[in-house]
Amino acid sequence: MTHAAKKIGHGHYEYRDHQIEEVGRYGNGNAAWNITHNDETSAHDTANTLKDAKAMIDHWAAIRG
Repeated sequence: MTHAAKKIGHGHYEYRDHQIEEVGRYGNGNAAWNITHNDETSAHDTANTLKDAKAMIDHWAAIRG
């Protein structure tokens, strides 16, 4: 099953009941992407790329079944 991230705004996406938001760049231009479940008020994890953030969410979904 393929899921697509819906772009909400610049650096802000919705993916499988989560918000993924770019929160800044550091070092050599790498970004930090916060991941927040729609039922939560603050981020519970961070990834280095949007692709990594989506992979983390897919992994959590697979664990939950």
